[in-house]
This record gives sequence, C-alpha cells and structure tokens, in this order.
Amino acid sequence: MEPTMNQQRYDIYAYIHKGLRAYMSDVLAAAGRVDANDDEDVRQIAAAVRGLISICRSHLKHEDEHLHAAMQARRPGSASQALADHAEHKEAFEHIEALLRELEAAQGPARAAAARELYRTLALFVADNFEHMHLEETENNAVLWATHTDDELRALERAIVASHTPEQIALVLRWMVPSMAPAERAALLGGMQQNASAEVFGGVLKIVKQHLSARDWFKLMLALGPLPASF
Repeated sequence: MEPTMNQQRYDIYAYIHKGLRAYMSDVLAAAGRVDANDDEDVRQIAAAVRGLISICRSHLKHEDEHLHAAMQARRPGSASQALADHAEHKEAFEHIEALLRELEAAQGPARAAAARELYRTLALFVADNFEHMHLEETENNAVLWATHTDDELRALERAIVASHTPEQIALVLRWMVPSMAPAERAALLGGMQQNASAEVFGGVLKIVKQHLSARDWFKLMLALGPLPASF
C-alpha cells in the first residue's frame, strides 16, 4: 500500500542524498573556477574530485549490496533501472579519473583545455546523479515502502553505516548534517546523543560545528540541551 500524506514512511535516501547533492555541487563549482596556470590549484581540484569519486563509489557499492539486493529479493526486477544507472556511473568514474590524469600531465594551453573538459564532464556527471537520486527517492522508495517495514529499513541503514570506515563516516557527516533542515539535524544528532559515547558524540559535534552558520548552531544547541562541560 502506498503511503498517504498523513502516513509518513521512513525515507532511507533523504539525508544522505542531501549531503551528496551539496558535496557534488561544491566540487563542481570548484572545478569551474580552477586556475589552470596555478599548480596548487590543479593539485587541490584533483584531490577534491578524487575525494568525491571515492565517496560516490562507496555509496554506489553500499546501495547495490544492501538496498538493491533487498528490493530484488522481495520484488525481482524492481532495482533493474537503478542497477543499470550504477553500471553507467562506474564507467563515468573511470572517465573522470582519466581526465584528471590528463589535467595533471598537461602544461600551458593544453592544461586549460583539460580543465574545461573536466568541468564539463563533471557537470554532466552531477546532472545525471541528480536525476538518479530522484528516481531512487520516488520509484525505489515506493518499492521499499511496499515490501519493507520502517524497522526493516532502519536495520538496512544500520548495516550500511556499519560497513563504512570512521573516515568515511566523518566525511558523510561533514556534508550531510549541514545540508539538513534544523529539525532533521536535531533529530539525527539527538539520537546520536542518546546512543553514542560522550567522546564520539563530541567528535561529531566538532565536525558539524565547523560547517554550520552561527544561527544554525544556536538552533542545534537549543534542541540538544546542555552538553558535557568537556565539549
């Protein structure tokens, strides 16, 4: 049965996709303003794009192994489009990495041309991913909601989180939490506050604080209540 407006289901894609959209947009904008005549600029954009591709590869792998497998198990064929999209994304990763190597090896006018080609290709990659995430949030969610309970979806999410390295989790939080609405941010971090150690939760807050406006940080502190004196 499809959820009604008064029957809000758990959206396993919502928060991570907000973070990915923000991360992709930031790296794309950086690629557009890179100074191809500045070696340090080129080094920084190459590192930024590689970081984005790395987290996209990880995200794709976890979706295939957990979400798409769950969909296919209960409704065979339901993840076919998403899986086909992911196959294309894997090819895009390799193409972008090849363009990065060309950029790093080029000099003079050739490097400026390589920077433009990287930017345009990355723009198409981001556009395609935005469309793909919309498909997941609509069509994939419809399948997941019809075949899984909210508790089962949360269990899938916990399995995905558990398969990340601490470094990957820190990077995900850096982009995801600042991209959330204040109420979403407070709910997520409030849950962490209840379940994580003070040391772990303090580390998360330090990551988040660097990327929130003063106003958003104030709202978060009001929602979370008193913090340990050590923070």
